[in-house]
Amino acid sequence: MEDRLNLLCQAGIVDKDICDGMLSVIVQLETVWSIPVRNAQGEMAITHMANALMRSRRGEEIGPLDTDLMDAMVSSEAWSQLQPIHKAMLAPFDVQIHPNEEGYLLANLFSLWMASRD
Repeated sequence: MEDRLNLLCQAGIVDKDICDGMLSVIVQLETVWSIPVRNAQGEMAITHMANALMRSRRGEEIGPLDTDLMDAMVSSEAWSQLQPIHKAMLAPFDVQIHPNEEGYLLANLFSLWMASRD
């Protein structure tokens, strides 16, 4: 996973500070929150987050997450537990994440959370 992030950085797809921050997010998810990310789903979530941060930094906007999916996450028992994790994941970055991106980040986190509880 670190290699993938470094390649994105070397290719100029993500800035160095985002690459470095994402490396700390990986450690945080694995050690603080006990959420495994060294799997296909985790790689996708980490890559998406790095790209989402860059899109937000550049002022690019994507469409919002499906409202039914968002409603299902918000009404789940996991929602209150995911909020502090989500905030901690964004803390290393000096980027104002676009609200549409945030929905997808939460969906990825929700999926990782649910997979780690199986």
